[in-house]
Formats: sequence, structure tokens, C-alpha cells
Amino acid sequence: MAYFVTFGATPVPIGSEHPDLSAALEEACQLIAGGQSDVAIQFGDGRSISGDDLIACCSREKAIGDHLFKRIT
Repeated sequence: MAYFVTFGATPVPIGSEHPDLSAALEEACQLIAGGQSDVAIQFGDGRSISGDDLIACCSREKAIGDHLFKRIT
């Protein structure tokens, strides 16, 4: 399954698809560093990571992994 990096507060998030988590994290961190809002990484099964958890992964305070992804409700 692919990882999707999304951003923005539009009804349909704009983003791109990545085959692995490290590539998705790299893009997400670049977007955050560039000041983009509402950045998230979404996994194909409906789970995502965003907010403080994603920022902590970008700053290497946390290690990125599927265990951090939460089911979208």
C-alpha cells in the first residue's frame, strides 16, 4: 500500500503518493519546514499521522513507524 502526503484545508487534500514511509516523511517534513499547514501522511488503509506526532518525527524526537498512525474517524 502507498503512503499519501496531504496538506491544506481544502475539502479534498492536495498531495502526492509515495511507495514507502521514508519518502513520504521526507516530503511531509519539507512541507512543514516550508510553513505549509495541515500536513499529514495517510496510509491506504485509512490511518494517518499529523500534528504534533508528525512534527516530532520530523525533528527526530520520535521514530516514524506504522505504530504512530491513527485510524481516521
